[in-house]
Amino acid sequence: MNSTLVLRSRVAAMHAIASLLLAALVLGGCAGSVRNVAPRTAADAPRGRGDSDREAGRKHEPYWPYQLAELRLAADSTAAAEGSLKTALARDRSYAPALSLLSKLYFDSGRHAEAIRMLEAARARVEDFPDGFPPELLSGLALHYDALGRIARADSLMDAIRTGDRKVTRVAGVYLALRGTDPTAAAAPAGAAVKENPKSAVRQNNYGITRLRAGDPVAARKAFNDAIALDPTLPGPYYNLAILEKYYALDDAAAEHWLALYRKRSASDPDSLFGAIARDGKAGTP
Repeated sequence: MNSTLVLRSRVAAMHAIASLLLAALVLGGCAGSVRNVAPRTAADAPRGRGDSDREAGRKHEPYWPYQLAELRLAADSTAAAEGSLKTALARDRSYAPALSLLSKLYFDSGRHAEAIRMLEAARARVEDFPDGFPPELLSGLALHYDALGRIARADSLMDAIRTGDRKVTRVAGVYLALRGTDPTAAAAPAGAAVKENPKSAVRQNNYGITRLRAGDPVAARKAFNDAIALDPTLPGPYYNLAILEKYYALDDAAAEHWLALYRKRSASDPDSLFGAIARDGKAGTP
């Protein structure tokens, strides 16, 4: 077997890091349900309602602790953000933006069973979702099942929402395909996702993985660099560029560079690059 085929075989066996966007639902965008509509501003408030009445109303609306949770997550205060999201859900147990953001928080921390219990309980409350359970939440549920190895359950949930224009669930579908064993399964949906929204760093990164698996490092490098330009905080593209440089371009110095940038953003090492680059190059630490 020639060296090119050996190299491609080695890289195809690697996972790389797919990016996942379990974005919180757009307020007001959950199947038209009024429970997800942001409160109106003071200028839009009904005439005759006093400031004290508005303040009293704010104490019972889930929107405000949800907004606080977003701010806390942006400041890396994960525990405080979780508390704010639970406050929002105590005010409205089926407030979809809070369910979605808490689902993402649970996913990032590996608390998949906890997320499944929360989302399945919400899904069972059909009276809270008269227009149907939001597809964004359903795709999040599928991802948690997939993370626990319950592949058939995840696939059945995704199959239930693959009809129609489901932009967020398309990202979830690509993510699930990238986690699978068939390296070609995600290529078409990843390409379609990027075409639909080329300004998404998540989609560019996932598309880059499909290009890397297809043996096209030039297109993969462009996609990963585009992802970084769109969102420099997203860890995956840096890790994937380290894979590309080490195993395709055979440039250990470049691999060290990208891995050091990645390690400033994440400690996860699914393909054991930390040790490989430490052995072949320098320390591999930022």
